[in-house]
Amino acid sequence: MTALLFVHGTGVRREAYDGTLGLLREGLARVDAQLGVEECYWGDIFGVPSGVGGAALPGVVPATELDTTTATDLSETDQDAVLWGRLYEDPWLALRAPDDPDDRGRPALGERMGPEVEARGRTLAQAAELPADLRPFLPDEQARTEFGAALTAVLDSPAGRHALTHGAGRGRLPLAIATATVASHLGGILQRGLPLPWTPQERDDVVGIVTRELGGEARGVGRHIFRTSLWAAQRLGVMRLADRHRADLMTKAHPQAGDVLKYLARGDGLRAVIRQRVAETADAHGPVVLLAHSLGGIAAVDLLTLEHLSGVRHLVTVGSQAAHLHEIGALPGLAPGKPLPEHFPTWTNIYDRRDLLGFAAAPVFRDPRVQDREFSSGQPFIASHSAYFRNPDVHTFLAGLLRDVP
Repeated sequence: MTALLFVHGTGVRREAYDGTLGLLREGLARVDAQLGVEECYWGDIFGVPSGVGGAALPGVVPATELDTTTATDLSETDQDAVLWGRLYEDPWLALRAPDDPDDRGRPALGERMGPEVEARGRTLAQAAELPADLRPFLPDEQARTEFGAALTAVLDSPAGRHALTHGAGRGRLPLAIATATVASHLGGILQRGLPLPWTPQERDDVVGIVTRELGGEARGVGRHIFRTSLWAAQRLGVMRLADRHRADLMTKAHPQAGDVLKYLARGDGLRAVIRQRVAETADAHGPVVLLAHSLGGIAAVDLLTLEHLSGVRHLVTVGSQAAHLHEIGALPGLAPGKPLPEHFPTWTNIYDRRDLLGFAAAPVFRDPRVQDREFSSGQPFIASHSAYFRNPDVHTFLAGLLRDVP
């Protein structure tokens, strides 16, 4: 039976890899219980160790930049992606947003509703048994504990205390607390390098459930934050001000950027890991579909360009930069302008337009063996870069591919 071998991307280490691998296995099992995913983990073998790369930094503050494109220039779907991207970074925006202009002159309900909302929130955060409609989204003890901690943190934060005392717009306090809680919970997952556990629709469903548990009405989830166009233009440009110190930026960039730089200089080590796992998987299970994400996709394309691996029947790259590197003459295994070798397998390249690190391959290679498939997660960048593995459409596609590959 054809086996799916998953190669991860840059900056991923064991916890994040295991989380992504679990999402893939669960997603494929929902389509076909007979399908499995084999492991190709290289983070600790080849990746740049954490903490490396900061000794040479002088700590200079970079120039600031601001893209003048604002949320008001985007479609509603793209607005949601951009705005939730800001909420993942700063959940308190949900509590600091200005009142809707339609509410001016009407009494805020903060003082009357604050104690009730807080009491409901603390009960939910500490509940041994979650409401039935919330349980599927928090299926294990760790998820429930982390979500409860996020809700408690929102209630105890300065922004939360202010909202509970003074309100968050007419009748919107429960929705604001729920939105901030979900944003805090998911933002914490992203900070750990893990893929988000929910689709955008599921995320909005959780906001609605929590809002109702807090005694409110989930009308226009999150939309109250963005009503004032001037505030949105100021807060929600497609690119935010780059005002962090260089040392801070570099600390957060490693090992993500370090893995890429190391590969471009000394890629043999990573290619050797993939080669070995392909051979082992083919010996144990038969033909291999190689699924490679981000930098893993670059290495897989390089390896299959340089060598004929008979065990690989189909290559699937996800959110990969391989085509872009070849277009600019920077793909190590293939000289600029050269076609793919005859031994190269059939290749499906998956991308999401919101994933700034995902590129189309077919227009670059112009080879009938290379096909692009677009799957949108609805997530903002950078969440979109790992959201492929939570996307049911991707699971269905992979399951069909595994059944069809001879």
